[in-house]
Amino acid sequence: MTTAPTHWTDFDKLYNLPDPRPYFRGVETGDYRMPGVMASALRRLIPVLAAGGGEPAKLIDFAAGYGAVGLCLRTGQSMTGLYDYFRTDASTIEDAARFADMRAKDGSVAPHQIDAIDIADRALDYARTCGAIDAAHTDNLVLGPPGPALNDALRSADLVYECGAIGDHVSTAMSALLAAAAPNRPILLLSPRPRVDLAPLQAALAGQGYGLKTAVPGIRYRRAFSPSEMREELAAGIRNGYAAEECTVGDYFRVDLRLAVPEERDSEPLLQALSGLAHDTL
Repeated sequence: MTTAPTHWTDFDKLYNLPDPRPYFRGVETGDYRMPGVMASALRRLIPVLAAGGGEPAKLIDFAAGYGAVGLCLRTGQSMTGLYDYFRTDASTIEDAARFADMRAKDGSVAPHQIDAIDIADRALDYARTCGAIDAAHTDNLVLGPPGPALNDALRSADLVYECGAIGDHVSTAMSALLAAAAPNRPILLLSPRPRVDLAPLQAALAGQGYGLKTAVPGIRYRRAFSPSEMREELAAGIRNGYAAEECTVGDYFRVDLRLAVPEERDSEPLLQALSGLAHDTL
């Protein structure tokens, strides 16, 4: 982008381009960290999900975009590493070859499969070409039921994760997702910031027999793109019952990583796996 972003809505025109560089160069100005933190959390959870099953853990990346989580997870890169990479122009074919080389050199993540959901079709095409995801679905679950391919993926998924991009739509989206997944009951790993009212999400999850727990508190999400965006974030958090200091970590937006688990499942092994996650160093 030719000018630095001042608000998250500036990315509406950058989120579905064939080349991800305008997007990554834009979010770098706010040091957007969450995909790297999520990837680190998944590295800890995947062995727990796959324990005793003999099959790869099946993951759903909700609002996956260009597949930043999968890139971090599968290459061992942090978001800082991705930002460094995307400062240099290259074709998608060149990107795919470079990321394949990174995956081959890393090789430390346990076996898993990622199905990605996003209405941004070109972003998903890029993510799949570069090996960040294994399958792409452009279904909009807020507007209607999934197609057959996504329906099959949801009914076999172990865990669904999202990095906060869906904001206030999280309760509607997760309700629709769990309804479509039934009778399967996947674990959810969610990233609602204080600007999001948790009450509708908690009610929706409780209605489907899920509890919501804080798994990793106090994560630095990203910096505000402008003073006005920070004021907006604080005002929204205060409306939702947070103190101003609970909405930030230093000059970063704060997010608490939340785990939603079916009531019949023991959440303790998952919480234990996430305990001590050194998210501040990522």
